[in-house]
Amino acid sequence: MEIKFIGPLGKVTGSCTWMRDNEKGWSFLIDCGMQQGEITADQWNHQEWPFDPAEIQFIVLTHAHMDHSGLIPSLYESGFSGKVYCTEETAEIAKIQYQNSMHLSPDLFNQENIDRIEWCHFKKEPLLGGYHPVDQDLFVQYQRSGHILGAVSVSIHWGRPMSPEQRSIVFSGDIGPQPQDNEVLPAIRHTMNPGHHNYAVMESTYGSTNRSSSDKAPSIRRDHLKSLIDNILHSQGTLLIPAFALGRSQDVLFDLHAIVAEDPGRYEQVDFYYDFPLGREILDETRRFWSKTESNPKKTRPMWLGKQVFDLLGLTNNHPDHLKEAVKAMDAISLYKDNSKWEGLLEGNQIAHNWKPIISRRIPSREEAASSNRPTVIVTGSGNGDAGRAAYWLPMLLTNKNNIVATTGFCGANTICGKLLSIRGLPIPDRRMNSNIIHWPNSKQSIAIADIMANIEEIKGYSAHGDQEDLLNWVLCNAKKGYLPAGDTIFLQHGDDRNRYALRDALFSKSAELGMDLDIQLPGEESGWISLEPEANNYEDEDLEQLLAIFKQRPDLKKHIENQAE
Repeated sequence: MEIKFIGPLGKVTGSCTWMRDNEKGWSFLIDCGMQQGEITADQWNHQEWPFDPAEIQFIVLTHAHMDHSGLIPSLYESGFSGKVYCTEETAEIAKIQYQNSMHLSPDLFNQENIDRIEWCHFKKEPLLGGYHPVDQDLFVQYQRSGHILGAVSVSIHWGRPMSPEQRSIVFSGDIGPQPQDNEVLPAIRHTMNPGHHNYAVMESTYGSTNRSSSDKAPSIRRDHLKSLIDNILHSQGTLLIPAFALGRSQDVLFDLHAIVAEDPGRYEQVDFYYDFPLGREILDETRRFWSKTESNPKKTRPMWLGKQVFDLLGLTNNHPDHLKEAVKAMDAISLYKDNSKWEGLLEGNQIAHNWKPIISRRIPSREEAASSNRPTVIVTGSGNGDAGRAAYWLPMLLTNKNNIVATTGFCGANTICGKLLSIRGLPIPDRRMNSNIIHWPNSKQSIAIADIMANIEEIKGYSAHGDQEDLLNWVLCNAKKGYLPAGDTIFLQHGDDRNRYALRDALFSKSAELGMDLDIQLPGEESGWISLEPEANNYEDEDLEQLLAIFKQRPDLKKHIENQAE
């Protein structure tokens, strides 16, 4: 078996790795994603593939984000006809995204190539942690990565099972900030231990970042959001929260429901809206997955639903009635407040008993919102503010001092929200003297910084990407038998070089502290094909070590062999 890193190398988007074994006739991909926001994005997304797509047998997809899945439809159009192995949740989200991308990139997404996709889900339980055959002596294994709904790390095992010749490699996908004992995101269950493999391929998106405990704490994140709602209660203004479709906007909605359930009387006069068609579709189509469970011989637990939901509502995740109540609470997020079928939660604490849908069905126009004297919260799409409904709301809301715009994640310096964050500490008189103008991309819309009166805020704690500590915890996992590396050789990709180098240095330091000797590599375009098989002399060394161990236990055998030789 050999591996070739097609992307991303020194970049953050465009995940695609090619594996093949010419002797066995295997050729397949791990992920097939678009580049987004990179200088080379147009070239990458319309490239001539370095392989014959017709000869690729299948794709294993870690999760639905477009930088991992976005080029699958065009690969089918180029001649690929194999299966796409992934979780059911990933397939559902990807299909929705593809449909919504047809009008934006018709050259990459059309109904014909979307319909060609052969999604394939493993039926044998357990789904997570089980070994799923895709060919003779070739197996796929999933471990939950704690990133978004349906996201997994992927292990590939080849060779005769349980034999010394079997080898394996694990691909991290995107790792979430979800250690087992301290889940950070509101709904997603913790990251699973990847186990020990010959090789590990891991992302390094935030390889140089170490977030503070306050930046990670769910209670601090929720208190910050609560304080912003309290501010618009006082000012009778509007709080606009741009958020991304996958995970981020659902997390914000969960926290909003939690805040209202803690003090329903206080927030009764606040109008809540979810103005995000793509997010709404994902929310509606994926709500059924929260009830999924998995069993092993000792216990049954939710597959995706995290402990925070249960803890917040005073429920336990090992009680069947409590699981039903937790799932019902997640259902409430996708329902409208005027839904007559809502019956409330029957178990749990006072927050659970107060839990109810809070989103209003009819979204006001900009003119209606501007003339309203009711405090309003709008969660909308386009987390960076460049497009979609965020671009619709921002020009009007930014000019009013009673309003707040709150970002919920990383925004590049050249995005609209990135530019807004750069002036958030600038006092209003200084803004009024600023002559610069902010222009929306691909639009005639613009706003003078002198006219921006709204308060600009950044709510931390919603990132679905783990920081350096989370990445180290994944690759150097604390197992029952002590620390084990996810791979004896570790390839770092999916991050710019600054983050790759920083993670490499942190890995060297941590592994040395633990007494490990790891081979850490930063592949580049010049790396070409890398063999994943042991060198011939390695087999000889292993044989020699076994013989020496036997001679140590049976010195009489060594003497007998010497006598035979004479």
